[in-house]
Amino acid sequence: MAVTYTLLSPVKEEELRLSFGYLQTVNSISSPTDLFAPTIAHFEKLAIGTYFWFIADPSKWVVHAAGGMVDTMTPIQKSQLVSNPPDILFRNSHPDDIPQVFAFTNYWINYFMNLPNERKAHVRATIYLRMLNAKNKYHWVMIQYADTLVDSGGKILYGLTLVTDISHIKRDGTVMMSILDTFDENCQHFFCMDGKSLNSPEQVLPKLSVREIEVLRYLAIGHSSKQIAAGLNIAVKTIDNHRQNMLRKTAAKSTGELVAYGITMGYI
Repeated sequence: MAVTYTLLSPVKEEELRLSFGYLQTVNSISSPTDLFAPTIAHFEKLAIGTYFWFIADPSKWVVHAAGGMVDTMTPIQKSQLVSNPPDILFRNSHPDDIPQVFAFTNYWINYFMNLPNERKAHVRATIYLRMLNAKNKYHWVMIQYADTLVDSGGKILYGLTLVTDISHIKRDGTVMMSILDTFDENCQHFFCMDGKSLNSPEQVLPKLSVREIEVLRYLAIGHSSKQIAAGLNIAVKTIDNHRQNMLRKTAAKSTGELVAYGITMGYI
């Protein structure tokens, strides 16, 4: 799997809102929560930590619905989030990270919208940043743009976002974004020009296959080799071989280190 690095410039909130089409009117959908229900149902099964989700209407710049553990994971109450602008999420994120997050999101919107329809199902963006927890202390979270509803013209109507606590795995580092594309087995990593980046961005990283990434995601939610084999309909020995190959490729000493690597590099 090819891995590339890109440096982006910070973006202000008002510029981000224009990328969503804030000044344009789009047709509404009667119940986006129902349409997103299959994806939301997967969160409970696949989340690797405490999580919450929200559905945003970018044209109106408002949160349409939310769920999960937002009340216990953050200082934010669900009632403060729903039917209000998403600004409260920004105010509860580390101020040094927000301009970079806007830059990542701005890039992702344009990247996603310019993809052919048949490619969109193969790409996923993940952002890593610091957010206040319920004790008002910054901890690392993983933000995944899980699903999107668009109109007939391809314009974003609603976006479903998953926010997961990964403080038990990631305790330091720098804010970054990854875009994983399983269509051409490519993973891109993004940093901001005024933020810290990897010491050696040109380093050659292990190439994990699509099947290895599938196994890695199952490992991240605590599945055994037998459970993974059943889920992927392949032999248990094959799963063990994939695990050993990934340990060797990444120089990880345990499954825990392997999962941490997968999160850091955007595979999970």
